[in-house]
Amino acid sequence: MGALSPLFLIAAVSIGVPIYLHLFHRQQTRRLPFPALRYLERTEREHARQIRFRQFLLLLFRIVALLLITGAGARLFFAGRGGAHAPTAAVIVLDNSLSSGLVMGEVRLLDEFKARAMRTLDAGAEDDRFWLVRAGEPWLPAIPGTRADTRQAVEETVVSEAGGDLSAAIDRAVRLLETSTMEHREIHLLSDLQSTSFVDTNAAPAGDIPVVVWTGHQPESSNRALSSVVVGGGLPPLEGQRASVTIEALEPTSEADTLHVPLRLVVNQRIRGAATLPPGAQTTIAVPPSGTGWVRGYADADPDDLRADDRRFFAYRSRPAPSVSTAGDPGVFVTESLAVLVEAGRVRQTAASGAEVIVSANGAGLGRPTAAALILPPSDPTLLPALNRRLADAGVPWRLNVRRVSGEAPLEGRALPDPLRNVRAVTWFDLSLTNDPSAPPRVLAEVDGEPWAVDGVDGSGRRYLLLASALDAQATDLPVSTGMLRFIDWATSEWAGAGGAPTEYITGSTLPAPSNATHVRFPSGREIEIDGTRMVRGTGEAGFYTFLAADSVISILPLNPPPAESRLAPIDDADLEGAIGDRVIDVDREGAWDRAVYRARQGPELWWPLLLAMMLLLLGEALMATSGPVQPLSGLRRAEDGANGGD
Repeated sequence: MGALSPLFLIAAVSIGVPIYLHLFHRQQTRRLPFPALRYLERTEREHARQIRFRQFLLLLFRIVALLLITGAGARLFFAGRGGAHAPTAAVIVLDNSLSSGLVMGEVRLLDEFKARAMRTLDAGAEDDRFWLVRAGEPWLPAIPGTRADTRQAVEETVVSEAGGDLSAAIDRAVRLLETSTMEHREIHLLSDLQSTSFVDTNAAPAGDIPVVVWTGHQPESSNRALSSVVVGGGLPPLEGQRASVTIEALEPTSEADTLHVPLRLVVNQRIRGAATLPPGAQTTIAVPPSGTGWVRGYADADPDDLRADDRRFFAYRSRPAPSVSTAGDPGVFVTESLAVLVEAGRVRQTAASGAEVIVSANGAGLGRPTAAALILPPSDPTLLPALNRRLADAGVPWRLNVRRVSGEAPLEGRALPDPLRNVRAVTWFDLSLTNDPSAPPRVLAEVDGEPWAVDGVDGSGRRYLLLASALDAQATDLPVSTGMLRFIDWATSEWAGAGGAPTEYITGSTLPAPSNATHVRFPSGREIEIDGTRMVRGTGEAGFYTFLAADSVISILPLNPPPAESRLAPIDDADLEGAIGDRVIDVDREGAWDRAVYRARQGPELWWPLLLAMMLLLLGEALMATSGPVQPLSGLRRAEDGANGGD
């Protein structure tokens, strides 16, 4: 119980007035002996107990009446019984990731979540402050607002085809609440609680902040979906050659999940094949040869309750084999890789005068301004001064310096190309800019936060790719891995301007823009200008992202939903508290949500029932005070006459 005007409780000391009058202010009379009154004394003794009881009840009624009027003036209320609540800062975490598009019966999960968010806002007050965090669109800002602002944001929320990280969303909600000065803070989590959405089931990012979680739905854990599409085994098809597309279905989520997946392969808007896959299986469909240019396609399965994961896109550029030349000694691993690619018809090795790409060892051959360059540093650090001079002469704004620290680390970076994933560097040189280039270079790969592979344009307008490690087994594990062949194929194709091996991107990823791209077209047809960071964010749509230079297509990147979003199994109830926080309030009944949110409730005020009880009590006190037992006058006279006659 609480009081909105607690100072008024001081008035409760007024109950001392009737107590004082009752105990210390009785009527004082002088006692005179009078023989005729002995019968009256006997009557008084007979009724004394009844009179004292009536007086005690009158005292009690008056004390309770004073307490009731004091409680009404203090505006008492019961906590947690509905009604108003204290001003609260609330973050609504609305899961609009791909899995929220699941249709259960005739209702999408997201529509159910939005309706419950509206219930939260309807029960809010003008003094409350709200944030909306969309788990499926973490790149969108969460701005504090009123009920009306947040209601509009909820109404505008749509299903994103990106994945949802609930651990990160709750952590973000906590950081938002830390900026609030309000005493009462809480998080409302509206999600299907996919187990794959929690990175760590022991992280407890919410700490001691109350988190009200809706658990009133149990989506089916079985789901048919396509999990991957690979073109040409990872290498883009060449002009005039047949290609193949390998399609894999999502592995079964339960032993009872045996439904086969009927699918079709569509290439350039024409059906090129069909198959039926059991869960977890894969099939390969041949694609006819194509001419030079970009090829788009997708594998499409029959729709089910979750439609967004039934289609996977792919795109590649069909091209003639690029002409490649070497300058200096690039090493045995590069030489053998080029020989394999030449034999497979993927590159053409020519003289330097006709080459589109030069593989330059220690900066050799950089004097030819027409060919793009893949620049490999030497393994011997004593040769670095010669390389730095050649870089300066060619207008490449980088120099290499010997590192004084040794160690081994993986290659990382937001723009890391697929052939360099899972590659570790053992030794590398420091890369540093020598001047401010006219066109900002792009760091494709980093190691320990330092540049390892940089892309840019030299003084003559020629593209270059400069590495910080030699391509030998002592400097990096790339040459002895299966990725070496893919890396050389990717580098020669990309730097010849033909587009390299397709890189696997998932929705929600940050996309690196080609150096000469000015705009990017989203799958919906919306176009935005490339900003100074040369990165594209907000990729919540699955489909083709087309990079343009004016009206010319530079490259096309297909984005597909993360396969983890297709696994619908929710987190175990036993792991919910560890994955969220210590104060999880799970709500699984329809009518319980309104009572669970806004934990600091004041409940209904009690002033009117207190005043009503006081009025009834005073009425009863008045009736009791005026209707007590009274000795009739005739009785008194008969008593006096009897006393006189007896004398």
